[in-house]
Amino acid sequence: MKAKVIITLILVAIFIVFVIQNIEVINIHFLFFSFPISQVLLMFLVFAIGVIVGMMLPGLLSNKNKKSEVSDK
Repeated sequence: MKAKVIITLILVAIFIVFVIQNIEVINIHFLFFSFPISQVLLMFLVFAIGVIVGMMLPGLLSNKNKKSEVSDK
């Protein structure tokens, strides 16, 4: 087997163990709202939001630098 396939299988196995261990439902309190959510789903949502912000941040910073270069000239 290729190394890439083996690494992918190992990561999938780790992910499955992670999901099985974090199935518990927890309550989230935000302002006046309270709702139950699975720990795994909450962690995935936080991770996804972090990835989206991380992908947007360099673009926002580079636009800010371009604007300051234009105003300096």
